[in-house]
Amino acid sequence: MFENNYPLFNSGRLLKINMLEELRDFPREFFDVMLKKYSNGIISGCDIHVTDDCIVVEKGIIKYQDVLYLLKDDREIEYKCNNKMMILKVKFLPNVECKDFIKISTEVYLDENLELKVDEIEICRFKLRTGAKLRTNHVGFDDLCTEYDTVNTINAPYAAYGESSLNSDILREFGKGLLKCNLTDPWDISFGMTCIQSKDPVEKEIIVSYLVYKLNIKINDYSNQEIYNHLLEILNAIKGGTRASSNQGRSKYRKILID
Repeated sequence: MFENNYPLFNSGRLLKINMLEELRDFPREFFDVMLKKYSNGIISGCDIHVTDDCIVVEKGIIKYQDVLYLLKDDREIEYKCNNKMMILKVKFLPNVECKDFIKISTEVYLDENLELKVDEIEICRFKLRTGAKLRTNHVGFDDLCTEYDTVNTINAPYAAYGESSLNSDILREFGKGLLKCNLTDPWDISFGMTCIQSKDPVEKEIIVSYLVYKLNIKINDYSNQEIYNHLLEILNAIKGGTRASSNQGRSKYRKILID
């Protein structure tokens, strides 16, 4: 049956184990139910900003193999200029059981190895040139993939229903660029508004459906980078007044003349 037990810590009453267990288990059970069908990836927070010598990962929550990992305080990771592509990774460590707790933790570190192991996810990547400064402020959708001196979060998996998706900030930037154009295709208008309005990551299935329609490509398990490249192709085509696919023309509004 449905229930919600609220412990009462009244004066003169004994503190019982089941009262403490109720306090311990309710938040975990609540989030387990809420996020059960969500994929691995960043649930909330984990935004990136930089200083002269550190990348700062802000407080946030990550889901990995049905476990929620909480970053309670901002984490600083020192970086150096080496003209190499560097990836900021989160490595999920084996459980450690001690007398009072089961400790489930992670390691956050920079690595020049571009391959991810099964127990790792990517937070961001960058390639910093000598004498340059690392930046996180992007100017438009096409600037998100700038190769040098720019923090790139395209490949970071964000937890979404079913499959992980792109950072909602990336899709919001696409939506803003799209809606600045003179749109006539209802697919463009609808998808652009979805990208801007959604506070959570847009489901990958919706994004791929849009790409399939606009570019006449096959449904596939596209990576975040491939999805971004396709979205950039669509946006550039619309800005340039050209067709991104053979499907685009048939989706425009049509006038019907009646004698």
